Amino acid sequence: MTLEMALCLFIQAACENGPIRSIHQPVLPELPSQWEEIPGEVYWRLEWVGEDGTWREKIIRSSREVPELQLIREWTTPVLAWPFWPEWDLLPGMMHPCGALFPWDASGAKLNLCWKGGVEAFFWKELAAADYSSDAARKRYPWYFDWPRFRELLYESGNVPEPVRQDPWLADWMSIAQKTVQSGFDRRRIVSRSFTELAIPGLAGRWIGSSPFAAPIDAAPGIPLLLQAADVPDVWVSSLGILKFSSSGWVLSVK
Repeated sequence: MTLEMALCLFIQAACENGPIRSIHQPVLPELPSQWEEIPGEVYWRLEWVGEDGTWREKIIRSSREVPELQLIREWTTPVLAWPFWPEWDLLPGMMHPCGALFPWDASGAKLNLCWKGGVEAFFWKELAAADYSSDAARKRYPWYFDWPRFRELLYESGNVPEPVRQDPWLADWMSIAQKTVQSGFDRRRIVSRSFTELAIPGLAGRWIGSSPFAAPIDAAPGIPLLLQAADVPDVWVSSLGILKFSSSGWVLSVK
C-alpha cells in the first residue's frame, strides 16, 4: 500500500467517526546556535497532511508567513518544517527538520514545533510510507501508535543507547519504520547506524552537521577532517562549501 493510499484510509476513518477539526498556528523553533553561522537567510519547507489525505507543502521565508493549519483532533498527525538556505544551495532535505505531532504538541491555538519533534514527525511519515499489504500491518498505522510512550522511551528511559538519545538522527528511522509495520515495534531496533571513519585532508576550519543535535567540528590546519560516514549520504557545511559524503566517498561543492 502506498503512502497516499494509507493517508486516504486515515482521512476516511476519521470522517466515518465524525472528526472534529481545529485550526492551529505552527510556531517554529529557534535555529540551533551552530546553524546560525550558515550565511544567508533561512527558508522553510512546511509539510503537513491535508484534509484529502495527501501531503501538502508550503515554502515560507519567515515565521510571519507560517499559515494556520486545519488539523483533525482525534488523530495523531505530523507537521514537518525543513530549513534550507537557497543562497548556499542547501536545499530542503539536506538539513534535518523540526516538527510536531498534533495534538500532543498543541498549546491552545498554537502548535509548537521543536527539533526532537522533527524526528518523531519524520518517523510518522516513514511509518505511513511502509508496506501495509498484510492484515497485521494494517493495525500499525502511525495514527494508532503510542507516541507519548515512544517519546518517554526515546528520551527519558535508559533502554536506548546514549548516543542515540543525544542525537536521534543517528538511527535509521526508515528501516525501523518498515520493520515496525512488518512485525511490531521493538525498542531494540533503536540503535545507531553503522559508521566508518572518513579522513579528508585539506579541509581545515569549522564544519557544521546536518543534524541539529551534532556539535560542530573544528578541523586544525594540516590535520585531516575526521567524519563518521554511513552508507547513506550526509551533509556538512563550512565556509569552504558543502561537503556531501557517505562511506563510499565524498564530494565538496565549493562556494
